[in-house]
Amino acid sequence: MTRWAPVGLLALATLAAGCAGLPSGTYLAPPGDPNTLRVANALHRAAVAAGDDPARYTFALIKTRQPTAFTDEDATFYISDGLAQMPAPVLQAMIAHEVAHEVLDHVGTRRRMAVGMTGGFSAAGFFVPGVGLLDYMVNPLVVRAFSRKQELEADRRAVEILRDMGDPTPRRSLAEALRAVDEAPVRSQEGEGGALDIRPSLKERLSALEPFEPLPVAGAAPKP
Repeated sequence: MTRWAPVGLLALATLAAGCAGLPSGTYLAPPGDPNTLRVANALHRAAVAAGDDPARYTFALIKTRQPTAFTDEDATFYISDGLAQMPAPVLQAMIAHEVAHEVLDHVGTRRRMAVGMTGGFSAAGFFVPGVGLLDYMVNPLVVRAFSRKQELEADRRAVEILRDMGDPTPRRSLAEALRAVDEAPVRSQEGEGGALDIRPSLKERLSALEPFEPLPVAGAAPKP
């Protein structure tokens, strides 16, 4: 496991050297850094559980106490210090959600949709002057709506990933992780449920995860 973490970090170091579009606060911690090891372990296990190749995964940390994570193209992940330092079950569930985005090709799909819509409006502008300007209004709304649908899809796939990681109550685990992130002292303002939000509301996401598995009974023998 510790051998995989530096590979991912070195690959991203090369990316960082030639890319000015990295998120603000992105940094590459030493391979032995506790946050690096926690994220690398969770990413590796989630990738394997999803049937993907963890060797192609790269990641960097973001210097912020806000617990957040997101996925970029080419299996690149950004994990905040705030999330990396949360309890292991929370980190594991949130990374499973991000891996779900990757294996479902959500980032690429959104980008292709946006490019396709822009091309369509540009072509229409040759025949109807001014129509191309609608792209600036319609494109963000459609892509955001599609992104919210993808969040729920990623939650469903994350449940499957967590189950394959050995979690006996994956729906409950993901729900508890979402609540923990929402209740963090420093949290994201995304996902309040408005029309322009990229993410659905917490209530909507929790509702979609129901019914939750029953809590394990202490001392109960496992089912055969």
